[in-house]
Amino acid sequence: MEHAYFGRVETGALDGVDVVWESTSRLGDGEVEVRLWAGPSSEPDAEELDGCAACITGLSALDTAARTALRTYLREDRYFIDFHVEALEDSETVARLVRDAAGDAVGADSFVAAMRLSGVGVWLSDLSDGSPVVLDYVFEPDLSDQILAVKSTLDGTVVSVDWES
Repeated sequence: MEHAYFGRVETGALDGVDVVWESTSRLGDGEVEVRLWAGPSSEPDAEELDGCAACITGLSALDTAARTALRTYLREDRYFIDFHVEALEDSETVARLVRDAAGDAVGADSFVAAMRLSGVGVWLSDLSDGSPVVLDYVFEPDLSDQILAVKSTLDGTVVSVDWES
């Protein structure tokens, strides 16, 4: 299928789940890797691909919704914060967050502000579980492989936040 945003999208020759399109998208002063995933039974129509394209071009709004969900998640369970503060005590970012906390625990707001969106996966409907968009957030990616994956719908409704590595 030929699509105005993605170009030619081939899914018929896939043996398994694979990336059928990838690019980078601008977010703030950085770039984020974006991938469109499909499987051998994926047969996207123009409407589904249009929704995926709108999601990617609206990355700033998705990021805003995801960061709101991250703050809520970390306020309810701060183990991800505590894990990184303890494990990365030599990190300049951790030192700054601890210093800024002025004797209090590092807060969810400042921690989320220090996190970086490292990648976005958009999954065609036959592969998604109602959350076709996965935004991977990292803290000090050179020092930690831990990820908070924010799963959402194409319109940006957050479905879950999951700690992965």
